[in-house]
Amino acid sequence: MPATLFADAFGRLTPIPERVAPDLEFRPAPRNPLDGYLWGAFRNRSEHMRWSVREGTGTSHLWNVEEAELTYHLEPSRIGFAQVGLEVNPATPLIPAAQMIDEEPPPGIDRSQGDWVAARLPTRDDAGPPTNPVIAISPLIQCLDDSLRWFGQTDVSAYQVTGYDLRPEPRQYLLGSVREWFSVVIPTAVTPALVTVASDQRGDSLVTEVLNRIEGLGADFFEIGPLVPASEALAAGLDWDWIPWARGDTGIAASLPEWSTAAVGWLIGTVFEAALSLESAPQALSVRVARTVHE
Repeated sequence: MPATLFADAFGRLTPIPERVAPDLEFRPAPRNPLDGYLWGAFRNRSEHMRWSVREGTGTSHLWNVEEAELTYHLEPSRIGFAQVGLEVNPATPLIPAAQMIDEEPPPGIDRSQGDWVAARLPTRDDAGPPTNPVIAISPLIQCLDDSLRWFGQTDVSAYQVTGYDLRPEPRQYLLGSVREWFSVVIPTAVTPALVTVASDQRGDSLVTEVLNRIEGLGADFFEIGPLVPASEALAAGLDWDWIPWARGDTGIAASLPEWSTAAVGWLIGTVFEAALSLESAPQALSVRVARTVHE
């Protein structure tokens, strides 16, 4: 299956009462049940930037929007998240699914399990490869950040990207142009940070292998390394029962040229690219970059 990515923002959000979601009871429910929710803002921002398109209007460029929610009122530090699918150009069915509804399903499958129809549909040979998650990460973080700011004032202390159904990818150094955005370093903007990693395979050994592959890649803009102790409060990964995360006790110290979605996106994307190029690449991976000193 193509990969799914989750982007999370941690910190504080001071909401604008007129804009927060109607389920928070700050204003009457809107005419459109999705207006006012983070899902609607994230979808609209994705379409405006051409990172995604609405269903039935064309092929998405980077992702298909699946979910987005505000969580600042439910959890101590997690402000909100967005979920996207990276299968943006599936094969076109040759015949409508409705024409197969009357066919007998395979043995052991009852008609209530509708997915069997899509699985048997003949398709054109026009499917494209899913988006490489490394390419999607930086704009995904930017899109989430833009969408959250519409609902109020934010102070984001950490960003996290989590992916599953990942596949191994050769190392391609896809993010060089993103790094070159930082042509001049402003000393007062330099921000120390901590990178933590969780996967479905191993903990500290994966962190060490990743550091060995990315140390020195930041040129004059980023400092990456050494390994340092990481507290549980800053550990990557979400508490999902269906992915047994392996978390280590160490993280990677880093210095960013600025605390921005561009800088964090480059660093998280670089960690993903390194991890997915390992001989034993993880199928589920979570990377968090946390600011360790507030401005």
